[in-house]
Amino acid sequence: MTSDADETTMSRRGLFRAGAAGAAVATGLAAGSGGAAAQYDGWLDDVDNYDGTHDYTGQDEVTVAVGAVDGLKFGPAAILIDPGTTVVWEWTGQGGAHNVVAEDGTFDSGETVSEEGTTFEYTFDDAADGDTFNYLCEPHEAVGMKGAVAVGSVDDDLVTPGGDGGDGSDGGDGRDGGDGGDGSGGDSESAGRDLSANDIGALALGFGFAGALLVPLFYAAHKMASDE
Repeated sequence: MTSDADETTMSRRGLFRAGAAGAAVATGLAAGSGGAAAQYDGWLDDVDNYDGTHDYTGQDEVTVAVGAVDGLKFGPAAILIDPGTTVVWEWTGQGGAHNVVAEDGTFDSGETVSEEGTTFEYTFDDAADGDTFNYLCEPHEAVGMKGAVAVGSVDDDLVTPGGDGGDGSDGGDGRDGGDGGDGSGGDSESAGRDLSANDIGALALGFGFAGALLVPLFYAAHKMASDE
């Protein structure tokens, strides 16, 4: 048998989840209107491993894997370099035969190759700040084997190369592991109690601009659940 108090709590949680989903969708729509969409003209929309532009500024040479992830990706998918930097594409030997061809014809590795260790390089001597170069593997463009090179600056989220590895190392630290345990416990405790209007407002604002627009929705949902 479920008490009225339990039903109210469940209702609140359900409304909160619905509101959170709405905020996430709104945030996604806002992001889609600028950033990578504006910088790369949707070129990377169907690229599964695209996670932002990896920042390699300050380096004279950058290596991009050909046949990364499932063998049908460039890794990283998008990079930021300085003018004059040399990009070296290196074949992993996975995913069959690939090539590297700029959409605008700036560079072209030629015939497809499958042998591991094959390299193709291009130096962006004539590129200026703000230039971008979209490229692809001709046989596998349809499955999202595409990449982009941005020069000097880019209107996109920047990813620090090796950042994922650093997070993994931190996770192995006993002290950090303890912090993680405390955080998980706190989340469990929060999930087990009712949310106040202030809690809902704070959570909504946590989604940024899109979340702020949805604060009235969160508050109305909370008030409706409280009245029940």
